[in-house]
Amino acid sequence: MSKCLLIRDKARERGAVFILAMAALMVLLILGASLIERAQTAVERAAVQNRSAKSFHLAEAGVNKALWSLNQASGWVTYGGETHTPLPGGFVDIAVTPPPSQRGIFTEHLTVVATGYLPGSSGARRTPRTIRVITHKDPRWFEYAIFGSEKVVVGNGTVTVSADSYSSDSGSYGGANITKKAHVGTNSKAANAVEILPLGTVYGDVRVGAGANPPTLAVNNKGTISGTISALEGPNVLPSITSVPAGAINLGDVYLDGTQQLTLNAGTYYMTDLDVLGSAQIICNGKVVIYLSEVSDQGSPDIRIGGRGIVNTSQIPANLVLYCMDDVVSVSISGSAAFYGGIYAPKANIVLNSGEVYGSLVGRDVRLNGATACLHYDETLRDHSNPNALTRSWEVL
Repeated sequence: MSKCLLIRDKARERGAVFILAMAALMVLLILGASLIERAQTAVERAAVQNRSAKSFHLAEAGVNKALWSLNQASGWVTYGGETHTPLPGGFVDIAVTPPPSQRGIFTEHLTVVATGYLPGSSGARRTPRTIRVITHKDPRWFEYAIFGSEKVVVGNGTVTVSADSYSSDSGSYGGANITKKAHVGTNSKAANAVEILPLGTVYGDVRVGAGANPPTLAVNNKGTISGTISALEGPNVLPSITSVPAGAINLGDVYLDGTQQLTLNAGTYYMTDLDVLGSAQIICNGKVVIYLSEVSDQGSPDIRIGGRGIVNTSQIPANLVLYCMDDVVSVSISGSAAFYGGIYAPKANIVLNSGEVYGSLVGRDVRLNGATACLHYDETLRDHSNPNALTRSWEVL
């Protein structure tokens, strides 16, 4: 073979090696570019997911903020949401429907829509995430002036008996601090489920059982109702009191007669019977909660509040609440002193035989029919008694 051919063969070999090297390099460059692109995509995806997670947490915080606002005094009827509220790391928009102008204390469900987002250029909403929650009210023990799950009677036809309202937050009852929000309710839709007898007056609305059509058929009105008559959206469930809180002071049977006097300072108490008779009296200082059962009865009705009554020295109804367990089936109120507080007795018949109650009465059957029996509903008691907006359903939009 000639020297010239040998040189050409070597040149061709070097060229082939170069081409293979370039091809390999191109493959590596393509693979590298692909890997870089995939890495950039992964980084961007992670960044998007991170921003989305932040917005989601902002939306969750917005829902919690809305529930907190609804749970404040009068929040259920006044809170309408907010726009562009700053939170750590971003902002939230909150919408609550129906709006305050279309709801009241009887509205049972609200829809909360919270949108969390990060700040963008020129005020733009970046990576918005939205959560929608349907919220309902935890049963409020004292949402009504009078609530009898089966029956309510106001008046006896011979003396003036009335129910009106006021707000202890605004001071004592009287003058400009008298309102017409003493709403009366029942779960029953039977005829005469609510009776307003002659000389009986309700300064407020009357709500009867869900589905009553028309609701007026469940009301026997021979007196005066200043507000409207309508049906509940659904049953107003009265949960049973099934247990006494740990730490409650057990006083056993409390039977006071003659001139006996019992003083209760701020705290939670448990009584297995309660009778205040003669000229006896219970004095409550500070916030007092009393749980009542009927383990051993010394008389009938089960719970008798007579004598000089139970005196709430603060005259703030929210500072005195009586919770009756299911074995209490009758409560009689006839003390000479005004009662400032709430009585919750879901299985009991409650009768106000005489005197005045500043607060609320809730039972199975509630009657105001004694001489000069009057109830002045404290709207503040409603707002201070388990005003909890609870989540019924939750979804991400």
